Amino acid sequence: MAFDLKWTTAMAAALLASGCNRAKADDNWTADRDTAICTDAKGVRLPDDRCRQHRVGSGGAFWYFLGRGRAIPYFGERAAGGSFRAATGTRYSFAPPGSAMTRAAAVSRGGFGASARRFGSVHA
Repeated sequence: MAFDLKWTTAMAAALLASGCNRAKADDNWTADRDTAICTDAKGVRLPDDRCRQHRVGSGGAFWYFLGRGRAIPYFGERAAGGSFRAATGTRYSFAPPGSAMTRAAAVSRGGFGASARRFGSVHA
């Protein structure tokens, strides 16, 4: 009976591990169509308004063209897999509004911190 339980647990763990093809938490958005995003000269993503407000190439804002299936980076991250030159005859869409995000930094939530050194001691 114990052998069956170990086998069942092992099989359940293997099936769970292989069946959960979850995307990593740090994955970017994926373009479902040819997409134009605003970047600086190094390809770092900026809000699209920067490219709309300035003439293309002025003010350090340039349209960067991504093909379908390419990653749409968060603001402040470098775009890859595209080009500053639009493909001839290709119609580009703007990135979906939901992709207009910055990656959040780690948040510290209290804890003992520096006060832990004096915990339980008497100070005069």
